[in-house]
Amino acid sequence: MSTESRERLVRLVRRNDADLAEAALLCCVEMDPGLDVDATLLRIDALADMLRTRGVPSGSAETDARQLSAFLAGELRFTGDQASYHDPDNALLHRVLDTRRGLPITLTIVYVAIARRLGLPAYAVNLPGHVVAAIAGGDRPVVIDPFHDGIVLDEQAVAMRIAAATGGQVGFRRSMLRPAPAVDVVRRLLNNLTRDLSAATHPGRALWTVELKLLLPNRAADDHRVLGELLAATGRFDAAADAYERYLELVGDAAPDREGVRRAAIRARARLN
Repeated sequence: MSTESRERLVRLVRRNDADLAEAALLCCVEMDPGLDVDATLLRIDALADMLRTRGVPSGSAETDARQLSAFLAGELRFTGDQASYHDPDNALLHRVLDTRRGLPITLTIVYVAIARRLGLPAYAVNLPGHVVAAIAGGDRPVVIDPFHDGIVLDEQAVAMRIAAATGGQVGFRRSMLRPAPAVDVVRRLLNNLTRDLSAATHPGRALWTVELKLLLPNRAADDHRVLGELLAATGRFDAAADAYERYLELVGDAAPDREGVRRAAIRARARLN
């Protein structure tokens, strides 16, 4: 694990102009320490150059959105991996560039990174249960769903995506189409990796995802609880107890899971004897 790449990530996500592709690749270094982040960014630069020669930007947000989708989804076949959705590779940007299959969030990062290199006002949108790309233009942004072959969505289609992802529990509001800060995109990406690495492999492989989240400005108390669970599962009981106890310090007496976490901390301490 590179201290340098972690420090670079923390600096980057604080910037308003943060490159989402760079941030995602700095997370990938944790899985593949030999990854050359800057060389991989050149691959994205090259894709943007290919699209630039085809007249993008055109001056029309909708035309540019459709050209972006036609290039990435239609020509290069970037699409969502629905068959192996929870494969951790789908959340690792350098592997998505190789396979051209990924999660909504990683594919959105590809779209946004290329669009921004072309000077387009593109950004990621953190919808409930789904991530999409958008290009600002006119009265409202043009929304693209990279996971579903780059289809352009009107507001009714966005509402349907939200309803499907939340079981109809959340309704669409236009404010949901605001740009997601880079730090929120990175955290959502890491949440996916925590989930999928914990489920697919030895829990120890997911530890770095929580360690990174704890370095971010939007770290949460619950990160300490998850860290405790992963540490306990790997036999690091002293560190697990510390993590549980830190969670309890942060959440206070009102947390509904307080008693369960307190017992987990006691069990972890007992395993040291």
